Amino acid sequence: MNTEQPTGPDAVALIAALVAGDRWLSADACAAYLGGITRRTFLETIACKPNFPKALPLGKVKAWKKSEVEQWADNYRHAATRAA
Repeated sequence: MNTEQPTGPDAVALIAALVAGDRWLSADACAAYLGGITRRTFLETIACKPNFPKALPLGKVKAWKKSEVEQWADNYRHAATRAA
């Protein structure tokens, strides 16, 4: 059984987010939140963008702070609106 726990800065970030009550989204949840795209599309075209929030690895699973994903989505939508 592998029970890897985050250590160092990852553990501090996780504890701080839990105390602040921040929610975490899986890749599937991020994909749904960003418009019902597939998990694969999210991981291959959005999560890898340099300006997309960094994921926190929680064992074998990656999770993104919901507040950071929301902020990124708002900024992306505003930029797209200005470009149109």
